[in-house]
Amino acid sequence: MANELFALLTEAKTVYLHDVVLGGKQYHRYVDDFVNGHRYIDCDHAACRNCHEMNIHIVKGLLTECASSVQPCFAAPDFTFNECMKLKRMYDTSESLSPLGPPRINRPAALSLSFGCDFTPEQMEGIVACANTYHLFCVSVRIEDMEALFACKKGFSIRVNNIRRVVILFDALLENSFIQSRWQNVLGKGAFLQSKDGTRSVSVSTLSSALSSIKNNMTSVAYSIRKVIDRLKE
Repeated sequence: MANELFALLTEAKTVYLHDVVLGGKQYHRYVDDFVNGHRYIDCDHAACRNCHEMNIHIVKGLLTECASSVQPCFAAPDFTFNECMKLKRMYDTSESLSPLGPPRINRPAALSLSFGCDFTPEQMEGIVACANTYHLFCVSVRIEDMEALFACKKGFSIRVNNIRRVVILFDALLENSFIQSRWQNVLGKGAFLQSKDGTRSVSVSTLSSALSSIKNNMTSVAYSIRKVIDRLKE
C-alpha cells in the first residue's frame, strides 16, 4: 500500500509541475482530473482494488486538505519515500476538512526554471564544442554562455542558427538523463532562445514542431550530435 501511495504522489508531483506551475491550470481542476484519471486499476482482485481506492482517497485528501504542505514538497527538486510517509502521517493525524466547503487554495508561486542538470567541466566543454562544430547558434558560444543557459540565468538569451539541431541536442541530453523532460517548457518560459533575426523568442510549440520534424527525418548532422552527447557519459 505504501509503495503504491508513493508512486501515485510521485506522478501527482509530475502532473502538478507540468499542468499547474508551467501550464497555468487551476489547482482544483488539476486535483479533480488527477484523481478521476487514476481512480481505476487493471486488477480484479478485491484486495488490490480496495487498497488502490484507499490510496486514491488519501491522495485526494492530501491534495485538497493539506495543499499548503504538499505544494512545497512538489516544488522541491526531489520527492522521497520518507517525505511521502511524512505527508501520510500528517494526513492521518490532522482534522478532517469542514463540510461547509472546500479549502481556499491560492495558485502557487511560479517554480524557478531549471533543467535539473549538473554537468562536469569536461561535459560542458563537450557541449560547447558540439554547439560550435555544428553551428547551432548564430555566434561561437563560450563555456560561460552554456553555463548561463543551463543555469537558466535571468535575462540571458542566445540567437539560434538552426532550431532542429538545437532541439536534437536537448533531446539527446534528455535521453542520456543529463536534463529533465520539461526542457521545452523551460526554454519557452525562460525565453532563452531567440530567433535567427533576434525579433522573437522561440516558443514551446516551435520547439515541439522542430523536434518532431527532425525525428521524422534524421540527418547525418543530427546523428553526429547524438553521438557526441552519448560520449559525454564515457
